[in-house]
Amino acid sequence: MKKHSLRICVLLFAAVLTALCLTVAASAAEKSLSLPKTVYGQNEDILVTAVGEGTDWVGIYAKGEVPGNPASIYWYYVAQDAEPGEPVDIRAQRSNSRAEYDMLPPGEYTVWLLLNDGYEPFDSIDITILPTLELDKYSYKEGDDILVTANGEGKDWVGLYLKDEVPGGGVSSIYWYYVAEEGHTPLEPVSIKSGTFNADRADYADLPAGEYTMFLLSNDGYDVIDSIDFKINPVKKEEPAPAPEEPAPEPAAEPAAEPAEAETPSDAAPADQSAPAADKPEPEKSGGCGSFVGGGLFVLTAVLGCGWIAGMKH
Repeated sequence: MKKHSLRICVLLFAAVLTALCLTVAASAAEKSLSLPKTVYGQNEDILVTAVGEGTDWVGIYAKGEVPGNPASIYWYYVAQDAEPGEPVDIRAQRSNSRAEYDMLPPGEYTVWLLLNDGYEPFDSIDITILPTLELDKYSYKEGDDILVTANGEGKDWVGLYLKDEVPGGGVSSIYWYYVAEEGHTPLEPVSIKSGTFNADRADYADLPAGEYTMFLLSNDGYDVIDSIDFKINPVKKEEPAPAPEEPAPEPAAEPAAEPAEAETPSDAAPADQSAPAADKPEPEKSGGCGSFVGGGLFVLTAVLGCGWIAGMKH
C-alpha cells in the first residue's frame, strides 16, 4: 500500500513538473520580436511588434552598443505602454534624450527585446536607416548636374522649387519625378533635370544662379517628408588677359664728365721746339681782284681789235 502511494506521489510530482515546464516553455515561446523590414528611410516609421509580459521591454540602440551601457535611444514596456503584439513606432515612445541620435539619423541600429526591466536579451534585430533625401553636394555652379537620392514608395515624389516657395501653395515645381515609378527606384541617384519640367517655369529651365529647395513629398500630394536647401552659384566669366605694358624708356645715359685739363708741372721740361712741324699742303691761292681786272682788259682788247678789223673790211 505504501509503495503504491509512493508511486502515485512520484507520478503526480512528475506531472506537475512537466506541466510547469510546459507552461514556462509556452510563456517563453509566446515572447517574440519582429519588424516588417530591416531597411528604412530617414523619418520613416519603424514599426516594432513585440510580445512579452510584466516589465519586458523593447529598446533601440546604435549597432554595436550593449544594452545597459549606454542607455537606449528610445524604449517602451511591451505589456504596459502598448498591447502585446501591437505594432508600435519606436520613435514615438520613451526617449533617453541622446541628442546625437535625435529622430534616428541614417545609420545602423539594433532593436532589442529585454526581459523583466533588466538587460537580459531575449531577441534582437539589426536594421539600417538610409537617408530619405540626399544631394551629392549643397553648392553648385550654373550648368552642374544635380544628383538626388530619395527613398520612398508608391507615388512619393521629388520636386524642385525656389527657396521659400511652398509646394502646393499656388506655384508649380520646376522639375519633379516619382521616386518609385516611371523607371526610377528608391535610393537611385537621379539627375533632377532628367525629371519632368513644368513649362510654366520657363525662366528657370536652365536653373540659373540662386537659392533652391529640393522636397520629398508624400503620395502624389504636398505633405513634406523631407527637404534640403542648396545654392547654385554664377559661373565667373574669364576676363581677357590685360595687354602687356610697354616697357618704360630707359633714361639716357649721362655724359661722362669731361676730363680736367692736365696741368703741366712748372718744373717740367719744355717741349722740344726744334723738331720741324709736319709739312702741310699750301691752300690754293685765289686770283683775287687782280685776276678779274686782267681778264677784263683782255676781253676789251679783243673786242676793240675785232672792231678795228671789221672797220678795215668796210
